[in-house]
Amino acid sequence: MSIEIDNVTKRFGSFTALENVSITIKEGELTGLLGPSGSGKTTLLRIIAGLENADSGAVRFFGEEAGHKSIRDRNVGFVFQHYALFKHMSVFENVSFGLKARPRATRPNKNEIKDRVFKLLKMVQLESMANRLPNELSGGQKQRVALARALAVEPKILLLDEPFGALDAKVRQELRRWLRFLHDEIRVTSVFVTHDQEEALEVSDSIVIFNKGRVEQIGAPEEVYDNPRTPFVYSFLGNVNLFRARIEQGTLKLDGGAGESDLKFFIRPHNIDISPIKEHEKAIESRIVAHRFLGGRVRVELVTLEGAKPIEADIDKARWNYVRNAKPDTVFISFKEAKIYSQNNEWNDYVI
Repeated sequence: MSIEIDNVTKRFGSFTALENVSITIKEGELTGLLGPSGSGKTTLLRIIAGLENADSGAVRFFGEEAGHKSIRDRNVGFVFQHYALFKHMSVFENVSFGLKARPRATRPNKNEIKDRVFKLLKMVQLESMANRLPNELSGGQKQRVALARALAVEPKILLLDEPFGALDAKVRQELRRWLRFLHDEIRVTSVFVTHDQEEALEVSDSIVIFNKGRVEQIGAPEEVYDNPRTPFVYSFLGNVNLFRARIEQGTLKLDGGAGESDLKFFIRPHNIDISPIKEHEKAIESRIVAHRFLGGRVRVELVTLEGAKPIEADIDKARWNYVRNAKPDTVFISFKEAKIYSQNNEWNDYVI
């Protein structure tokens, strides 16, 4: 095992940032800490780095207690959201800074530093920009310099705090694919913080989902997405329709009358089918109120004739054209892979 977080608690005054958090981060994996703002994920990252001290609990690196170690002795590389580059230094100087700052006994010679820096710059595809200053770089290039600088000191652990948060959507998408490729090349144990669900699902080997200072679930991306343990995990990972519901004589009733709704009904937009005809006995008659195109798919907003709150469905264009060309006054929706969460905190699958 690589990093052990054992019953860690951290408070800031009356606010509990982390409460009895226990996680094992496997050696060589890229682990995502995912959760809404204020859920504790950045606090945990800072405790791992040594920038914060836990009030209780233990942090171990490779089986060795790390809580008493200084930041320097932890051999951790840290990449910040806003790059934290030295503005007066060139790209080369920024990347080499950590190596030059080492004590003389462990400091590489000039040629070794030069070779290591250019190897990293080639890896992050910036070797032609070694002499540029940070203000001559794009946001994505600055973040790659920051990552190269963190890797230059050959850390055992790489920590990234929302590394793509300051970038626009297209650059973020490109860089997270690049980060996944780079990690597969170097295999350093890495932990990154994000509140972007798509980012965590695409990049991570394992995801730790936080909520209000506690761990809700840990698992591989596919596991936590397909088998959420709690309503919070289901609703946080991707788009979801959530209803209060009841089942009456085998028929699903969404948003039933007062006192009758004792179930939480979850269904993702892509698991809703729309038809101009009643293809299934239990299909629910509904009315389309709006739609919008999302590339190759169409997001459709509907309401049931029973008056439930709006439902969002995500269907492909071919299905949308079939429904639209039929020009029905009402349509019928059916559900695939829906889940029901009961009052006794148990999940059940529901299919119409």
